[in-house]
Amino acid sequence: MEKYPFSPDLLKSLQEQILKQKESQPGPYYAAFDADGTLWDSDLGEQFFQYQIDHCGLESLKDVDPWEHYESTKIPNPIGAYLWLAQINKGQSLDQVRAWAKEAVDKSGARCFESQKKLIKWLQDNDIEVFIVTASVQWAVEPAAQLMGVPFENVLGIKTKVVDGIVTEDQDGPITWRQGKADALLEKTNGVKPIFCSGNTLGDISLIDVSVGGKLCIQTQTDNNGPVQKTHKVT
Repeated sequence: MEKYPFSPDLLKSLQEQILKQKESQPGPYYAAFDADGTLWDSDLGEQFFQYQIDHCGLESLKDVDPWEHYESTKIPNPIGAYLWLAQINKGQSLDQVRAWAKEAVDKSGARCFESQKKLIKWLQDNDIEVFIVTASVQWAVEPAAQLMGVPFENVLGIKTKVVDGIVTEDQDGPITWRQGKADALLEKTNGVKPIFCSGNTLGDISLIDVSVGGKLCIQTQTDNNGPVQKTHKVT
């Protein structure tokens, strides 16, 4: 059982706010969630990176210290660092990369926050399409998204182009970091703004602010049993 679930009053307030916005505008209707720290307690992008270092024998990692290269790149150029985590899969089949991602989640886990999972189900039951928008490699997040009831095609993350089933190193779509999260979502919805968004860090502000309805800010903290969501704020 989740230690700090949404209170009944918070959930009621959220649902009323979302339904009020839904009644005020024509469809289609969308909602969007950040991933790491908002839906589960793990950084799935870095978790997948470590799994690939340990198990996948990628040619692109053989001549570098993977973590040193990633961290040293991220300081001056975070966009380049996040894109590189997708580019290291160059030459692999997409099916293989997705299989590795599932194995990584199966092995290390993704402790999903049950309150958010229930909220996603409620949104879907009310004909509101749900997206997960992440600064991690999209393929790393897809298996955990399925645990939350969100299909692969509704995960928006950093990825490279796939040609004839093979991953390339060419960027595909916006870099879903900070403003790029909102840009990617609006590109997917053809400019229709969501009626609900949720996130947990300053990097999610652009995503949260694009909502024309409900906005849920999460604070994920750590207690003796590991990460938990202890603070929930509706704006």
